[in-house]
Amino acid sequence: MSSEVNFLIKIVKEASLIINEKLEVKAKGNNGDLVTNFDYEIENYLINKIKENYPDYSIISEEYNSNNELADNCFTIDPIDGTVNFANNIPLWGIQVACIKNRKTCAAVIYLPKIDELYYADSTGAYLNNKKIHVNNLDYNNGLYTIDGPRGVEIQTKMRDVSTHFRSFGSAAVNFSWVASGKLGAVIFGYNTVWDYIPGMFLVEKAGGYTYNSDNIHLATNSKEFLNILNNITTQ
Repeated sequence: MSSEVNFLIKIVKEASLIINEKLEVKAKGNNGDLVTNFDYEIENYLINKIKENYPDYSIISEEYNSNNELADNCFTIDPIDGTVNFANNIPLWGIQVACIKNRKTCAAVIYLPKIDELYYADSTGAYLNNKKIHVNNLDYNNGLYTIDGPRGVEIQTKMRDVSTHFRSFGSAAVNFSWVASGKLGAVIFGYNTVWDYIPGMFLVEKAGGYTYNSDNIHLATNSKEFLNILNNITTQ
């Protein structure tokens, strides 16, 4: 285990202990999104820990540093990915962080506390609860896929000729983690928010999967064939 991933596991698990019964929920913007007091508290805790240990690294985070850009050496933080799920007591949400070193992601941690799944990845591979994981080998029309983003209905309609095995979970952390661990065959992610997709895409790559990035679509799959199919559909 690399020093970076070991550090991230430690601070993410510590941050998860901040959550208690004193939940406060507020609207975030006018698009139906939500934010809680724990989004801010967890992010603030992670930022402080990173600054203490990696003072020369910049930070991109959802609530406090969303306008920062990726740098040669930086961290991304999503304090609670799936806040709407979290606020409604649905256990599909997670804390996710990634470390970028010399322009390349070198470590990522995704923790889904309510279902006790700790995912992490570094140069040695991808792991779930300390066991190495790998994407599944199901054919694209037998496995499951998920879509998250503003083009969801459009893409799902186009996907009907390929596969009808669609599921929706409301969390990028869950989506990418479940591709890496073989529960899903693919995720189609339509937001360009780096804290959402960088940790999970790295996890999928280290689990033997395939990824594709463009300005408005991010794909992670269990096979090149599925990746090519999704790339063709999403670029139409």
